[in-house]
Amino acid sequence: MNRIVSLLLIGMAFVVPASAQQPKPSAEQAFRSLLENDQVNVKELRLRPGAKIAPATYPNSFIYGLTEGAIVVTLPGKTPYEVSFRAGEAVWIPSQLTATANETDKEIRALVVEIKQKASVAPRGKSKSKAKAAPKAGAKAAPAAKPKKTSG
Repeated sequence: MNRIVSLLLIGMAFVVPASAQQPKPSAEQAFRSLLENDQVNVKELRLRPGAKIAPATYPNSFIYGLTEGAIVVTLPGKTPYEVSFRAGEAVWIPSQLTATANETDKEIRALVVEIKQKASVAPRGKSKSKAKAAPKAGAKAAPAAKPKKTSG
């Protein structure tokens, strides 16, 4: 009987610490995709208290707070800083490599809208072809050229 109690106590010593440690969420676990197309990627961010997201590169984005909160942003080689926001407030985040953490005691919920880079459009200007461009709307047409008189 004494041996069974000893084995149970030893078993509990391994189980309790393992259950007390919560795994850190990955970016995939913290974000839920809501909309993605060739111009934007809209995600819902849910960051539990104490949760951290490993460094990743993000494009130009803005965060729209669904709850009041603050996240700690860490850039490589820089001092970490806090970004605070209220529910209904938008915060601009420039493109950067960053790690993110929720160091508060409340879950943070926000919409993250990532702006995707669009391909540049060729400037409008004179084309090299000999075809004449159509006149702009509202522009007056130039008078027709008069034929030249020839002698003879």
